Amino acid sequence: MKYFFEDEKNLVRLKKCLDEWIGTPYRHRCGVKGRGCDCIHFVSKILEELGILIWRKDLIPDYPRDWHIHHTRELLMESLIKEVKVEEVSIYDLRDGDIILSHYGKAAAHASFYYKNHVYQSVDRIGVICSPLSDPIFRRQMKHVFRVLV
Repeated sequence: MKYFFEDEKNLVRLKKCLDEWIGTPYRHRCGVKGRGCDCIHFVSKILEELGILIWRKDLIPDYPRDWHIHHTRELLMESLIKEVKVEEVSIYDLRDGDIILSHYGKAAAHASFYYKNHVYQSVDRIGVICSPLSDPIFRRQMKHVFRVLV
């Protein structure tokens, strides 16, 4: 299998998509560019825009904001790997386009994209931002990295 973002055209398309979402406000269980999204809907909608994922209403199960505090079931990971061809890789081997799942509480509670030593993510009360990966708290919470395959 080949890494989807090895193709420079796909990487350029990814960067364009990521930049278009910057400034979208945070909104729980929503994924509408410019209107509102949470982290998993942000990642899913980017994958849809790139033609990697076919969106369905039941793609992401219903979940409360505090799921990760009370449950160990990995809803974010389950939703991602059942729909997209991915390979889990080391958190120390990041490549542009990798999807990062971070743990806060008992389960993965945050999804983001890695690109050029930055993380594109939708953050509660802030919205979609691009921030440097150098944040030590964020790096400590990184638990899973997935590389999209074709």
